[in-house]
Amino acid sequence: MATSRRSQDVGVVLHRRPYRETSLIVDCLTERHGRIGLVAKGARRGGRQSRLEPLREYALSWTGAGELHTLSSAEPQRGVTLQGEAAICALYVNELLMRLLARDDPQPRVYALYWACLDRLSDATDREPALRGFEYRLLEALGYAFSLQVDANGAAVQLDQAYRLDAQDGLVHAEPGEQAISGATLRALETDRWETHQARTEVRYLMRMALAPYLGTRPLESPRLLKRLRQMESGGG
Repeated sequence: MATSRRSQDVGVVLHRRPYRETSLIVDCLTERHGRIGLVAKGARRGGRQSRLEPLREYALSWTGAGELHTLSSAEPQRGVTLQGEAAICALYVNELLMRLLARDDPQPRVYALYWACLDRLSDATDREPALRGFEYRLLEALGYAFSLQVDANGAAVQLDQAYRLDAQDGLVHAEPGEQAISGATLRALETDRWETHQARTEVRYLMRMALAPYLGTRPLESPRLLKRLRQMESGGG
């Protein structure tokens, strides 16, 4: 029988859902323990635990040694205020972490990457570089990233060459007619400097291909919400 123990950490809410009649199951990304599942007993009746909100850091304490722990306390710390597209982008980041992180697997680097990304999302001109950089560095932290400096044969990436991503081998030279990513675009992703619409389009495609094997077949919610928001803003109903 597993021995119950008390743990403490800082963490942010990634997702919450009803549990039984009055409680919540809350998935949190924590600094030292990784993604954890917490049962917030009685949270749906009101009280302090009912205010567990995404995009806010909490000082958490919990007990238990199984897959789901019992939340003891949650004291608010820092947070960010995001609206519109920025808020949906933050939801997308949360969805990525829910899909890619196993529970109870410490990922201290991911926690720092998460907050660095959130801090950039309020700036519309910096939003896409923030997301693409987070995607790549998340894959890197989890051991899934491909090199941006050398191709599958170990040759240095050339700025004027065209590449595509092979799921097994990494970057390979693209054939004529294939959707490709330029070496210059790969350098933009590496250095976090975005100067052209082409770079944004190519990196978006590149990271979509890189993430696909790890996301599963169930669609993410955030792209649907973003499309709906843009329709509303353009008067599309």
